[in-house]
Amino acid sequence: FKNIMHKLSMLSLANAMNIDELKEFDKQVKKGLGQENDVEYVAEPKLDGLAVELVYENGILTHGSTRGDGTMGEDITQNLKTIRAIPLTINENPPTLLEIRGEVYIGHSDFKKMNEKRLNENETPFANPRNCAAGSLRQLDPLITSQRPLRIFCYALGLIEGMKFESQKEFLNALPNWGFPVNPHVKIGNGVDFLINYYENAEKLRDELEYDIDGVVFKVNSFQNQDELGVR
Repeated sequence: FKNIMHKLSMLSLANAMNIDELKEFDKQVKKGLGQENDVEYVAEPKLDGLAVELVYENGILTHGSTRGDGTMGEDITQNLKTIRAIPLTINENPPTLLEIRGEVYIGHSDFKKMNEKRLNENETPFANPRNCAAGSLRQLDPLITSQRPLRIFCYALGLIEGMKFESQKEFLNALPNWGFPVNPHVKIGNGVDFLINYYENAEKLRDELEYDIDGVVFKVNSFQNQDELGVR
């Protein structure tokens, strides 16, 4: 695969491993913004799949890549085009440039059916949905990729030109209008109590989901505040 340089780095996430670290995160955010009031956050499940970037120029999908090392990814455009949930064109008022990050995954029931079929055909079953999704996206033959039940949830904005979003929530609300799937369990709320409650509910929700998650992601909702705080 060719390499593609990300215009904005696709950074990995810092972890909070317990409630105290979550409280410390909220404390640092408030300190960084110089405010005492509760901060508005967006909370999202963290899918255990493969992170990708989709780049649209004047509404047309021009290329897509893996996250790679965060700076450079692999060009898997043709394989991503086989995923039905990824629009090839944006018809409704597209920005001149739009970079969308998302997570490609395989659902539990699809994975089970696929492995049953492989066993019936005397082929080796796949070890787990994540490895299968990653391997499917790195097939040299897009025809093989097209036969795998790959899905995607989109969750982050890269570079954008010709349009502006004020917040993560505003961006996520726009995505379905353009045809991009967004996780239905995204929530918005204020303060550290919201973060703790969301995390505790996600622990209960985890076993009911049709896909694997390996945590939750918390983001300051305001893009202006994100710029002020920097990244971690």
